[in-house]
Amino acid sequence: MRLHFMRSPKARSEVLQELYTLLGRRGHEVTESIPDTALQDLDAVPEHDLYILKARTKLSVSVAGILHQRGARMLNPYPSCAMLLNKVVVQAAMRRAGIPTPRSWAAADASLLRGGEIAERLPLIVKPFDGIHSQGVQVVRHPAELERVPVEGPVLVQEFVEGCAERLKVHGVGERLFATSKPFSLGGRHEPGRPREVSDQVREIAVRCGRLFGMGLYGLDVLIGREGPMVVDVNSFPGYKGVPGIAPVVADYIEKYARGAGAPDVTWHDRTFETGSTVVTGAPA
Repeated sequence: MRLHFMRSPKARSEVLQELYTLLGRRGHEVTESIPDTALQDLDAVPEHDLYILKARTKLSVSVAGILHQRGARMLNPYPSCAMLLNKVVVQAAMRRAGIPTPRSWAAADASLLRGGEIAERLPLIVKPFDGIHSQGVQVVRHPAELERVPVEGPVLVQEFVEGCAERLKVHGVGERLFATSKPFSLGGRHEPGRPREVSDQVREIAVRCGRLFGMGLYGLDVLIGREGPMVVDVNSFPGYKGVPGIAPVVADYIEKYARGAGAPDVTWHDRTFETGSTVVTGAPA
């Protein structure tokens, strides 16, 4: 089968390279493109059996949307990938679904935080509504610090998770869950965490998130505080950094999905979603 990955401009990870090699050895034609580094033809039509979006840049997701409109099969679904870029919508969806998340607000301008109810709920976490890789995340502990929050918006505001000493990265492959753990830090450190067993409570939360957003390859940021696990972010096709032996697991899932099985149920608000390449390795299936 012809499997095409669309990825971000950053260097290809070891996990992704191993994934390409494994799929190629199994007889699939594996290609990739980096939408941000080339001119994109808005008349493009699908040419591959399955597209796998491994990027969260605005242009990459837009190209995925064009292909989705023209009938391409995608893993993960384009509507889910696009929605996950909007933290305000994602947070509201999780709270409606009963998934444990911090109390949250949104504002078009951070200057609106300077007074009233919000100022009485410090400490708070303030982050761009469309940020990735923990960029622009700030903790506000004192009223005077609200004056120094950048006024560009929109922003997502979340209550601080009290008593948090641990930050989990939960990595989903279908309903198989893996986790790595780091000491809590604002914004996140980019080195791999330590492999960690997934508790029954975190497993149940993660599976519900995957089903809610219709994602087969997904990641969660989970903070373990005094009141238990809290989901503070969701993303599509994470890097799986620090998870031993993960590439064959992901390869199995992609292969099964490509052959027409393994797609997750999509339960977003109790409704069902519509659902120049360079050859890297492998031969046509």
